Amino acid sequence: MTTYFARSADVQDLLGEHQAIPTFTPNETQHLAWMDAAGEEVSTAVFSQPRAAQSPKGFFLPATESMGRYGEQVQTGTAVDVKPMVLAGVRACELRSRNYLDKVLQEGEFADPLYVRRREVTTIVSCDCADCTESCFCTLVGGQPFVTEGFDVNLTPVEGGFIVEVATEKGRQWLGDKTLSEATGEQLARRDQLRKEIVERLEKQNAEFDFTASDQTSPKLPDDGDEAWQQFAADCVECGACTNICPTCHCFYLYDQALGPEQFERVRTWDSCLLGTYHRMAGGVSMKLSPRPSLFSRLGNRVLHKFAYSSEQYGLLGCVGCGRCIDACAGAIDIRQVVQELKE
Repeated sequence: MTTYFARSADVQDLLGEHQAIPTFTPNETQHLAWMDAAGEEVSTAVFSQPRAAQSPKGFFLPATESMGRYGEQVQTGTAVDVKPMVLAGVRACELRSRNYLDKVLQEGEFADPLYVRRREVTTIVSCDCADCTESCFCTLVGGQPFVTEGFDVNLTPVEGGFIVEVATEKGRQWLGDKTLSEATGEQLARRDQLRKEIVERLEKQNAEFDFTASDQTSPKLPDDGDEAWQQFAADCVECGACTNICPTCHCFYLYDQALGPEQFERVRTWDSCLLGTYHRMAGGVSMKLSPRPSLFSRLGNRVLHKFAYSSEQYGLLGCVGCGRCIDACAGAIDIRQVVQELKE
Protein backbone atom coordinates (compact mmCIF):
# COMPACT_ATOMS: atom_id res chain seq x y z
CA MET A 1 0.00 0.00 0.00
CA THR A 2 1.37 3.40 -1.02
CA THR A 3 0.74 6.43 1.18
CA TYR A 4 0.86 10.03 -0.06
CA PHE A 5 -0.02 13.51 1.11
CA ALA A 6 -2.39 15.56 -1.06
CA ARG A 7 -3.46 19.15 -0.63
CA SER A 8 -7.20 19.76 -0.43
CA ALA A 9 -7.01 21.37 -3.88
CA ASP A 10 -5.41 18.20 -5.28
CA VAL A 11 -8.26 16.02 -3.98
CA GLN A 12 -10.80 18.51 -5.25
CA ASP A 13 -9.16 18.34 -8.68
CA LEU A 14 -9.23 14.53 -8.63
CA LEU A 15 -12.94 14.48 -7.86
CA GLY A 16 -13.60 16.98 -10.62
CA GLU A 17 -11.46 15.16 -13.18
CA HIS A 18 -13.66 12.08 -13.05
CA GLN A 19 -16.90 13.72 -14.11
CA ALA A 20 -16.91 11.49 -17.22
CA ILE A 21 -17.58 8.65 -14.77
CA PRO A 22 -20.55 9.24 -12.44
CA THR A 23 -19.00 10.37 -9.15
CA PHE A 24 -20.98 10.57 -5.93
CA THR A 25 -19.78 12.46 -2.88
CA PRO A 26 -21.35 13.74 0.34
CA ASN A 27 -23.03 17.07 -0.29
CA GLU A 28 -23.81 19.48 2.53
CA THR A 29 -27.38 20.00 3.72
CA GLN A 30 -28.72 21.88 6.73
CA HIS A 31 -28.08 18.98 9.11
CA LEU A 32 -26.15 16.06 7.56
CA ALA A 33 -24.39 15.55 4.26
CA TRP A 34 -26.25 13.57 1.58
CA MET A 35 -24.60 11.27 -0.96
CA ASP A 36 -25.31 12.83 -4.35
CA ALA A 37 -23.79 13.33 -7.77
CA ALA A 38 -20.67 15.48 -7.56
CA GLY A 39 -21.25 18.89 -9.09
CA GLU A 40 -18.82 21.10 -10.93
CA GLU A 41 -17.71 22.72 -7.67
CA VAL A 42 -16.77 19.81 -5.43
CA SER A 43 -15.98 20.75 -1.83
CA THR A 44 -13.67 18.57 0.23
CA ALA A 45 -14.95 20.17 3.46
CA VAL A 46 -17.66 17.50 3.77
CA PHE A 47 -14.98 14.84 4.25
CA SER A 48 -14.28 16.39 7.66
CA GLN A 49 -17.95 16.18 8.65
CA PRO A 50 -19.87 13.17 10.04
CA ARG A 51 -20.99 10.37 7.74
CA ALA A 52 -23.73 11.13 5.23
CA ALA A 53 -27.40 10.78 6.17
CA GLN A 54 -27.81 7.74 3.93
CA SER A 55 -25.41 4.90 3.23
CA PRO A 56 -24.09 3.87 -0.21
CA LYS A 57 -26.20 0.67 -0.09
CA GLY A 58 -28.62 2.04 -2.65
CA PHE A 59 -25.86 2.32 -5.25
CA PHE A 60 -25.30 -1.45 -5.08
CA LEU A 61 -28.84 -2.52 -4.22
CA PRO A 62 -31.29 0.11 -5.54
CA ALA A 63 -34.56 0.69 -3.68
CA THR A 64 -36.45 -0.20 -6.86
CA GLU A 65 -35.11 -1.90 -9.97
CA SER A 66 -36.18 -4.01 -12.91
CA MET A 67 -35.21 -7.67 -12.69
CA GLY A 68 -36.18 -8.43 -16.26
CA ARG A 69 -38.90 -8.21 -18.89
CA TYR A 70 -40.85 -10.99 -20.53
CA GLY A 71 -43.70 -11.61 -22.96
CA GLU A 72 -44.21 -12.12 -26.67
CA GLN A 73 -43.69 -8.42 -27.52
CA VAL A 74 -40.56 -7.91 -25.40
CA GLN A 75 -37.43 -7.15 -27.42
CA THR A 76 -34.91 -7.32 -24.55
CA GLY A 77 -34.90 -9.35 -21.36
CA THR A 78 -33.61 -6.66 -19.03
CA ALA A 79 -33.70 -2.89 -18.79
CA VAL A 80 -30.73 -2.61 -16.39
CA ASP A 81 -27.55 -0.95 -17.63
CA VAL A 82 -24.70 -1.11 -15.10
CA LYS A 83 -22.05 1.57 -15.60
CA PRO A 84 -18.80 2.39 -13.75
CA MET A 85 -19.03 4.89 -10.91
CA VAL A 86 -16.95 6.40 -8.11
CA LEU A 87 -18.22 6.58 -4.53
CA ALA A 88 -16.21 9.09 -2.50
CA GLY A 89 -16.37 9.77 1.22
CA VAL A 90 -17.35 6.20 2.15
CA ARG A 91 -16.82 5.53 5.88
CA ALA A 92 -15.56 2.49 7.77
CA CYS A 93 -19.04 1.47 8.96
CA GLU A 94 -20.23 1.57 5.36
CA LEU A 95 -17.42 -0.70 4.19
CA ARG A 96 -18.34 -3.13 6.96
CA SER A 97 -21.94 -3.08 5.74
CA ARG A 98 -20.78 -3.66 2.17
CA ASN A 99 -18.81 -6.70 3.35
CA TYR A 100 -22.00 -7.93 4.99
CA LEU A 101 -24.01 -7.48 1.78
CA ASP A 102 -21.27 -9.35 -0.07
CA LYS A 103 -21.91 -12.35 2.18
CA VAL A 104 -25.61 -12.24 1.40
CA LEU A 105 -25.68 -11.25 -2.27
CA GLN A 106 -22.34 -12.32 -3.69
CA GLU A 107 -20.75 -15.14 -1.73
CA GLY A 108 -23.73 -17.37 -1.05
CA GLU A 109 -25.10 -20.29 -3.03
CA PHE A 110 -26.97 -17.86 -5.29
CA ALA A 111 -25.16 -14.66 -6.31
CA ASP A 112 -27.11 -11.59 -7.41
CA PRO A 113 -25.59 -10.77 -10.84
CA LEU A 114 -26.65 -7.10 -10.75
CA TYR A 115 -25.13 -6.57 -7.31
CA VAL A 116 -21.94 -8.38 -8.34
CA ARG A 117 -21.60 -6.29 -11.49
CA ARG A 118 -22.10 -3.01 -9.63
CA ARG A 119 -19.48 -4.02 -7.09
CA GLU A 120 -17.00 -4.82 -9.86
CA VAL A 121 -17.29 -1.47 -11.66
CA THR A 122 -17.37 0.78 -8.58
CA THR A 123 -14.29 2.59 -7.29
CA ILE A 124 -14.39 3.20 -3.53
CA VAL A 125 -12.70 6.36 -2.23
CA SER A 126 -13.17 5.97 1.50
CA CYS A 127 -12.55 8.52 4.23
CA ASP A 128 -11.68 8.44 7.93
CA CYS A 129 -14.23 9.96 10.28
CA ALA A 130 -12.92 13.28 11.55
CA ASP A 131 -16.28 13.97 13.23
CA CYS A 132 -19.28 11.92 14.34
CA THR A 133 -22.96 12.31 15.13
CA GLU A 134 -24.47 11.75 18.59
CA SER A 135 -25.99 8.53 17.28
CA CYS A 136 -22.73 6.96 16.04
CA PHE A 137 -21.65 3.90 18.04
CA CYS A 138 -19.34 1.81 15.85
CA THR A 139 -16.96 1.16 18.76
CA LEU A 140 -19.75 -0.67 20.65
CA VAL A 141 -20.10 -3.24 17.86
CA GLY A 142 -16.48 -4.07 17.11
CA GLY A 143 -15.89 -1.27 14.62
CA GLN A 144 -13.70 1.79 14.41
CA PRO A 145 -14.14 5.21 12.80
CA PHE A 146 -11.34 4.76 10.27
CA VAL A 147 -10.69 2.39 7.40
CA THR A 148 -7.88 -0.15 7.20
CA GLU A 149 -9.02 -2.39 4.34
CA GLY A 150 -11.64 -2.92 1.64
CA PHE A 151 -11.09 0.38 -0.18
CA ASP A 152 -9.42 1.44 -3.42
CA VAL A 153 -8.24 4.80 -2.06
CA ASN A 154 -8.59 6.09 1.51
CA LEU A 155 -8.44 9.73 2.61
CA THR A 156 -7.60 10.96 6.09
CA PRO A 157 -8.29 14.67 6.65
CA VAL A 158 -5.28 16.38 8.23
CA GLU A 159 -4.15 20.00 8.42
CA GLY A 160 -3.76 21.38 4.90
CA GLY A 161 -5.00 18.32 3.05
CA PHE A 162 -5.30 14.55 3.21
CA ILE A 163 -3.22 11.46 3.81
CA VAL A 164 -3.94 9.33 0.71
CA GLU A 165 -3.59 5.54 0.89
CA VAL A 166 -3.77 3.67 -2.42
CA ALA A 167 -4.64 -0.01 -2.02
CA THR A 168 -5.68 -1.32 -5.46
CA GLU A 169 -5.15 -0.89 -9.16
CA LYS A 170 -8.51 0.85 -9.42
CA GLY A 171 -7.23 3.28 -6.82
CA ARG A 172 -4.09 3.97 -8.85
CA GLN A 173 -6.23 4.52 -11.94
CA TRP A 174 -8.34 7.00 -9.99
CA LEU A 175 -5.21 9.00 -9.14
CA GLY A 176 -4.30 9.02 -12.83
CA ASP A 177 -1.19 11.05 -13.57
CA LYS A 178 -1.57 13.24 -10.48
CA THR A 179 1.84 13.68 -8.87
CA LEU A 180 1.74 13.46 -5.09
CA SER A 181 4.52 13.45 -2.52
CA GLU A 182 4.93 10.58 -0.10
CA ALA A 183 3.54 11.23 3.36
CA THR A 184 6.14 12.10 5.96
CA GLY A 185 6.54 10.35 9.29
CA GLU A 186 5.18 13.45 11.00
CA GLN A 187 2.06 13.43 8.82
CA LEU A 188 1.46 9.73 9.48
CA ALA A 189 1.89 10.30 13.21
CA ARG A 190 -0.71 13.07 13.00
CA ARG A 191 -3.11 10.70 11.22
CA ASP A 192 -2.67 8.14 14.00
CA GLN A 193 -3.28 10.81 16.63
CA LEU A 194 -6.48 11.98 14.96
CA ARG A 195 -7.72 8.41 14.75
CA LYS A 196 -7.05 7.91 18.44
CA GLU A 197 -8.92 11.11 19.32
CA ILE A 198 -12.07 10.20 17.41
CA VAL A 199 -12.11 6.71 18.97
CA GLU A 200 -11.87 8.28 22.43
CA ARG A 201 -14.70 10.66 21.58
CA LEU A 202 -16.95 7.81 20.47
CA GLU A 203 -16.16 5.78 23.56
CA LYS A 204 -16.95 8.76 25.77
CA GLN A 205 -20.31 9.54 24.13
CA ASN A 206 -21.35 5.88 24.41
CA ALA A 207 -20.03 5.33 27.94
CA GLU A 208 -23.55 4.96 29.36
CA PHE A 209 -24.06 1.76 27.37
CA ASP A 210 -22.23 -1.10 29.05
CA PHE A 211 -22.56 -3.70 26.33
CA THR A 212 -20.17 -4.62 23.54
CA ALA A 213 -20.66 -6.82 20.52
CA SER A 214 -18.48 -8.24 17.78
CA ASP A 215 -18.75 -10.69 14.92
CA GLN A 216 -17.95 -13.49 17.37
CA THR A 217 -19.84 -12.36 20.48
CA SER A 218 -23.12 -10.55 21.02
CA PRO A 219 -25.34 -9.59 23.97
CA LYS A 220 -27.84 -12.21 25.06
CA LEU A 221 -31.32 -10.95 24.19
CA PRO A 222 -34.80 -12.45 24.73
CA ASP A 223 -36.35 -14.34 21.82
CA ASP A 224 -38.74 -12.48 19.54
CA GLY A 225 -41.79 -13.97 21.25
CA ASP A 226 -40.93 -12.41 24.60
CA GLU A 227 -43.26 -9.55 25.51
CA ALA A 228 -40.31 -7.63 26.96
CA TRP A 229 -39.97 -6.15 23.46
CA GLN A 230 -43.34 -4.45 23.90
CA GLN A 231 -41.87 -1.59 25.94
CA PHE A 232 -40.10 -0.41 22.79
CA ALA A 233 -42.66 -1.63 20.25
CA ALA A 234 -45.18 0.70 21.94
CA ASP A 235 -43.29 3.63 20.38
CA CYS A 236 -42.93 2.02 16.93
CA VAL A 237 -45.23 3.42 14.23
CA GLU A 238 -44.33 0.64 11.77
CA CYS A 239 -43.02 3.09 9.16
CA GLY A 240 -40.03 0.97 8.13
CA ALA A 241 -37.65 3.95 8.19
CA CYS A 242 -35.08 2.05 10.25
CA THR A 243 -34.85 -0.82 7.77
CA ASN A 244 -34.84 1.47 4.73
CA ILE A 245 -31.98 3.58 6.11
CA CYS A 246 -30.01 0.61 7.48
CA PRO A 247 -26.90 -0.16 5.38
CA THR A 248 -27.16 -3.93 5.95
CA CYS A 249 -30.92 -4.55 5.60
CA HIS A 250 -31.47 -6.38 2.33
CA CYS A 251 -35.00 -7.86 2.39
CA PHE A 252 -36.85 -7.34 -0.89
CA TYR A 253 -40.26 -7.79 -2.44
CA LEU A 254 -40.93 -8.92 -6.02
CA TYR A 255 -43.96 -8.01 -8.10
CA ASP A 256 -44.90 -8.11 -11.77
CA GLN A 257 -46.41 -5.24 -13.74
CA ALA A 258 -47.81 -4.89 -17.24
CA LEU A 259 -45.91 -2.64 -19.65
CA GLY A 260 -48.34 -3.12 -22.53
CA PRO A 261 -50.05 -5.87 -24.53
CA GLU A 262 -48.03 -9.07 -23.95
CA GLN A 263 -45.28 -7.06 -22.22
CA PHE A 264 -44.48 -7.55 -18.56
CA GLU A 265 -41.75 -6.64 -16.10
CA ARG A 266 -40.62 -8.09 -12.79
CA VAL A 267 -39.60 -5.42 -10.27
CA ARG A 268 -37.66 -5.71 -7.03
CA THR A 269 -38.19 -3.21 -4.19
CA TRP A 270 -36.91 -2.99 -0.63
CA ASP A 271 -39.14 -4.62 1.97
CA SER A 272 -39.23 -4.22 5.77
CA CYS A 273 -39.53 -6.95 8.39
CA LEU A 274 -41.36 -4.46 10.64
CA LEU A 275 -44.37 -4.19 8.33
CA GLY A 276 -47.47 -6.25 9.05
CA THR A 277 -47.53 -7.39 5.42
CA TYR A 278 -43.99 -8.82 5.58
CA HIS A 279 -44.04 -12.53 4.61
CA ARG A 280 -47.82 -12.42 4.53
CA MET A 281 -49.28 -15.55 2.97
CA ALA A 282 -52.53 -16.39 1.25
CA GLY A 283 -55.14 -18.30 3.20
CA GLY A 284 -58.53 -18.30 4.84
CA VAL A 285 -60.17 -18.42 8.24
CA SER A 286 -58.13 -19.95 11.10
CA MET A 287 -54.94 -19.85 9.04
CA LYS A 288 -51.82 -18.07 10.25
CA LEU A 289 -51.36 -15.49 7.49
CA SER A 290 -48.26 -13.87 9.01
CA PRO A 291 -45.40 -15.62 10.84
CA ARG A 292 -45.17 -12.66 13.25
CA PRO A 293 -48.58 -11.03 13.70
CA SER A 294 -47.44 -8.97 16.73
CA LEU A 295 -45.43 -5.80 16.21
CA PHE A 296 -43.31 -6.47 19.30
CA SER A 297 -42.28 -9.80 17.79
CA ARG A 298 -41.31 -8.13 14.51
CA LEU A 299 -39.28 -5.51 16.38
CA GLY A 300 -37.57 -8.24 18.37
CA ASN A 301 -36.81 -10.16 15.19
CA ARG A 302 -35.20 -7.10 13.62
CA VAL A 303 -32.87 -6.46 16.59
CA LEU A 304 -32.06 -10.16 16.96
CA HIS A 305 -31.23 -10.36 13.27
CA LYS A 306 -28.64 -7.62 13.77
CA PHE A 307 -27.11 -8.98 16.97
CA ALA A 308 -27.63 -12.76 16.88
CA TYR A 309 -28.93 -14.32 13.67
CA SER A 310 -26.46 -12.59 11.34
CA SER A 311 -23.46 -13.78 13.36
CA GLU A 312 -24.80 -17.33 13.26
CA GLN A 313 -25.57 -17.25 9.54
CA TYR A 314 -22.77 -15.14 8.08
CA GLY A 315 -20.16 -14.81 10.82
CA LEU A 316 -20.71 -11.02 10.83
CA LEU A 317 -22.78 -8.71 13.00
CA GLY A 318 -25.73 -7.22 11.16
CA CYS A 319 -25.24 -3.88 12.92
CA VAL A 320 -22.27 -1.65 12.09
CA GLY A 321 -23.08 1.12 14.58
CA CYS A 322 -23.75 3.88 12.05
CA GLY A 323 -26.71 5.12 14.11
CA ARG A 324 -28.88 5.94 11.11
CA CYS A 325 -31.85 3.97 12.46
CA ILE A 326 -31.74 6.16 15.58
CA ASP A 327 -31.82 9.32 13.47
CA ALA A 328 -34.65 8.05 11.25
CA CYS A 329 -36.98 6.56 13.87
CA ALA A 330 -40.27 8.47 14.17
CA GLY A 331 -40.80 6.89 17.58
CA ALA A 332 -37.36 7.94 18.88
CA ILE A 333 -36.34 4.33 19.50
CA ASP A 334 -32.60 4.06 20.19
CA ILE A 335 -31.30 0.59 19.32
CA ARG A 336 -28.47 1.10 21.82
CA GLN A 337 -31.04 1.57 24.58
CA VAL A 338 -33.01 -1.46 23.40
CA VAL A 339 -29.96 -3.72 23.67
CA GLN A 340 -28.87 -2.10 26.92
CA GLU A 341 -32.18 -2.70 28.69
CA LEU A 342 -33.01 -6.14 27.28
CA LYS A 343 -29.58 -7.78 27.23
CA GLU A 344 -30.22 -9.36 30.65
